[in-house]
Amino acid sequence: MNKLRKPLFHIVKRGEMPWYFSWGVRAAGVVLALVCCGLISTLVTSENPIRIFSTIIDGSFGSGRKFMVLLQNTAMLLCVALALTPAFKMRFWNIGGEGQALAGALAAAACMILMKNQSNWVVIPCMVITSILAGAIWGAVPAYFKAKFGTNETLFTLMMNYVAIQLVAYFSVVWENPKGSGNIGVINPNTQIGWFPELFGSKYALNIIIVALLTIGMFIYLNYT
Repeated sequence: MNKLRKPLFHIVKRGEMPWYFSWGVRAAGVVLALVCCGLISTLVTSENPIRIFSTIIDGSFGSGRKFMVLLQNTAMLLCVALALTPAFKMRFWNIGGEGQALAGALAAAACMILMKNQSNWVVIPCMVITSILAGAIWGAVPAYFKAKFGTNETLFTLMMNYVAIQLVAYFSVVWENPKGSGNIGVINPNTQIGWFPELFGSKYALNIIIVALLTIGMFIYLNYT
């Protein structure tokens, strides 16, 4: 009787690792990624990888303003991640974060353009409410089809991203400024209607603080409720 052959490779559940080993693996991954990026960049551009990395560091930390822009961009990505976290926690594989963010941004831009003669006390709350509703409705569409017809939410939410991209492209032409440019440009640059107010002398501070508070709230919600 033939004996069953053991597979050459097999997957087993990893046991608990000491914290220093766990962080060492992460650090090694970062170093390996930097080395690979440096090698590829050198092969493609023939530039010194040290110079490339120094340019990246200077672009992110070279001045106070650059650092605030970095924090602002990080906050925007973190905000999208926070919105997706409960879905992943419930094993709903929502890959449509980009589409929901674009739907919300489109709704906020519509408020800024269509309500440009109103005050910020009216426009900003409308932007917040409509952008939340737009993102929620965009996410509710694949959720409905998942519940009603058992569709694959991964593919559905992914495809919804491309629909959102095309909608934004369409309205970029409808609202283009100046005409013929093909993009919206800066909305209300003179009146600054719909712009966040400056805080601590920075126009980036308020949204960073809001996302930081949302992060704390999400942590409490997921771990203590």
